[in-house]
Amino acid sequence: MLQKCNKIAVTIISMAAVLLFFFAQGAALIVLKPEGALERIIPAVIIWALCGAAMIFFKVRKIPLSEVGFKSAEKGSLKKLFFLIPLVAVALSGIIAGVDFSRGALYIAASLFYVLAIGFAEEIYFRGIICNIWQHTGKTRAILLSSALFGACHALQAIANPDIVQTILAICFAFFYGIAFAQIFLITKSIIPGIAIHAFHDFCSFVGKSVSAEENIILGTAQTAVILAFICAIHFLVLSKKKQKK
Repeated sequence: MLQKCNKIAVTIISMAAVLLFFFAQGAALIVLKPEGALERIIPAVIIWALCGAAMIFFKVRKIPLSEVGFKSAEKGSLKKLFFLIPLVAVALSGIIAGVDFSRGALYIAASLFYVLAIGFAEEIYFRGIICNIWQHTGKTRAILLSSALFGACHALQAIANPDIVQTILAICFAFFYGIAFAQIFLITKSIIPGIAIHAFHDFCSFVGKSVSAEENIILGTAQTAVILAFICAIHFLVLSKKKQKK
């Protein structure tokens, strides 16, 4: 059903929905100026609404959730993803300076609620819809297109963070991370592993203690290097598998 949709139109609508809801959550924070756990709960509710919009689209178009990756990973595929360990390591680096417990357990719980919303929303739209709908025109094209759009969305960080170096690094990291998530999706045919890793990465970032701008740049560069190594490992694994079949 998804493949019968107009690829360009669905991609544009998906991006418009993502940008609209992410701007909405930013606006809510500026206008309402919530404190404590509400800083996470309010934007989380808005992003969960974005997930709901996707579900309505699937319902209207009669698209089974399994078609967009809401299913168990294909049998045996997770065994090939033992190298997901580097992605877990990248996520854990977010708490390299320790976990900030100063805001209390409720704030940490609210952060978990928020990152799950982000993980669901971004994996649904960028992998479940955009990467999925373009993969039949070529997997490389689907991976690069969905990842480029994923990276472009993170350019919004420039609004909150005027540091151009950190912004560029965040965009590059998001682009390569998008490639990694797209590879995982195409191998497992499921967005569930991506949602789990995505949410875990963001959670560690949100609850980790703050580091200086210089330390953040060093950390971001190291994380990007690990992601690049992961992408290369996946690529060569797929190539070797194709050669074995021949």
